Amino acid sequence: MKYLYIVIIAALLLVVLKYVFNVSLKTLGELLLNIVIGLIVLWLVNQFGGAIGIPNIPINLLTALIVGVFGLPGVIVLIILFYFNIV
Repeated sequence: MKYLYIVIIAALLLVVLKYVFNVSLKTLGELLLNIVIGLIVLWLVNQFGGAIGIPNIPINLLTALIVGVFGLPGVIVLIILFYFNIV
């Protein structure tokens, strides 16, 4: 349920961006789609990554926005950062 709250908050932030910076709806839709796909990938990493030594990555608004902006490379960067305890 908390993941749904993250998606709702991210969507609200995107609506604010739409009206403040006059960003197109297509761009916002792509960003929201990236956030949802990224959250799914992070969830999968957290569920199955422990078996191969990948640490648990917290799913919060910051990680959702990183994944939303950078996509799959953002997920890879988060995995590397948490694996080497940089964050």
